[in-house]
Parts: sequence; C-alpha cells; structure tokens
Amino acid sequence: MLRKTKPIPPEEAEAFQENLKTQGIICAVIHANYLINLASPKKNGLRYSRTAFVEELDRAQVLGIRDVIFHPGAHLGKGEAYALKTIAASLDWSFDHAVAPDVFAVLEVTAGQGSVVGYTFAQLAEIMKGSSHPERLAVCIDTCHTFAAGYDFRTREGYENLLRNVEETVGLSKVRAFHLNDSKGDLGSRADRHEDIGKGKLGQQPFRFLVNDERFREIPAVLEFPGTDGGYRKELKLLRSFVTGERPSTSPQGPRRRRAPRGTA
Repeated sequence: MLRKTKPIPPEEAEAFQENLKTQGIICAVIHANYLINLASPKKNGLRYSRTAFVEELDRAQVLGIRDVIFHPGAHLGKGEAYALKTIAASLDWSFDHAVAPDVFAVLEVTAGQGSVVGYTFAQLAEIMKGSSHPERLAVCIDTCHTFAAGYDFRTREGYENLLRNVEETVGLSKVRAFHLNDSKGDLGSRADRHEDIGKGKLGQQPFRFLVNDERFREIPAVLEFPGTDGGYRKELKLLRSFVTGERPSTSPQGPRRRRAPRGTA
C-alpha cells in the first residue's frame, strides 16, 4: 500500500494531547480529506482514496482521536446502488489495512449535490449494513446538508420527526458528531452551501432545539462557517444564548468544546 503522508512523530502526538488539555478542549474530531471518494468507479481513484482514508484512520489513532468524519462518496455516473456497495467495501478494506482499532469512521450526511450519495439516513444505514464492521461506523449530522437534502426540522414536530427517522434507520446511538451550519439553499435544494446560523433558510429555531436536547449533551458539535476566528466567536456566543437550564455543558462556564481540526490533523 502506497503511503503519501509523513508519519506523526510520537512527541508531536503527545504535545497535541497536552495542548488539548491546556486549552480545556475535552473532545476533538478529524474531518478526512475532501478529495477522498470511497465510491469512485475509477480504479486508480478508488485505490488512492482507500489508501488516503487508511492514513486518516492511522493518524487519528496516533493522535488519540476517536472519530474521523468523512463524506461517503460520489458515484460519478455509475449509479447510487453501485456507490453504496462500493463505499461499504472500501470501509472494510480500510479497516483491514489500518492500524487504528480505537477509531470510528463517521459517515456525514450529505446534501446530495451532483452524484454524491449519503443524502438520506436510509442510505447511510445501507452502507453500515453492507459493511463487515458496522460497530466501527457512526454518523455525523450536518444541519445544512440535512435540510438541503429535504428534511424539514424548523418546527418542533419536524425536529422530532427527523430524529425518529434517524432512530429508525441508523439509530440515535450512532450519532457521534454534528456540524452546525445554516443553509443558503432552500429545503430540498441539494445545494451544499453553508450560511451563518440564523441568517439562512433554516433560521435559529432548529439550533435552539439541538443545543437543549439532552440526548446529545455529550456529542461534539463543530462550526464550519463563516471561517474566521471572530465569526466563530460570534456564532458560539449566539448558540450559547439559546441554551436553557442550569450550567449546561455548552454554557461559557461549562467545559469548552472548541472547533476541532479539519483535514489531516
């Protein structure tokens, strides 16, 4: 197997963990390289994607991070059934070749733009079912993607319907991360276009539901937009203002959950 990235020295991994503790960060996640396509119908593309994904898993293990979030893949004209089957096979290949027994591969629900699959929780469940290692798989719910894919959770009823759908397909216990983004696109637009929280088509209400949901109290949530330190501070302040109850884990006085590393850590 051809490796492309430089191994992380033990002293750097130790320094990384110490820095997390120093900064009060209690949980970190990794987002895999966006160029990885575990559904690629092209032989070389699939080989390179699988190798790159193994490296992501191995680096997470070295850094002591348990979750590698990734976009399932795109069929590039080969068809969704082909993609879902190939992704499951790619994950099995990756787990078999990686030295990362403690790391989960976390499937991110997508907006369904272009030939990208994984835009329904039923599809994510099919990938899990097709894998020989379902215990190593989990799910990341991106709020923008979910809305753009056609799930309307702007009301309390819609929010509970969404979670019921998740429970009936992948299972709520499989949710290991959230990406909190508003959406520039309308419901069902299939447009992967993020917006500031409260300024897009989703609005503020879904985020109020989410930050106060006890079922996800210990699940990390990552901001991906607008992309500047000042913007993130503003977004965090807004999210914290939505929280009710005494000393919730997302309050400024509680443990801090900062934006985690993206790409290769």
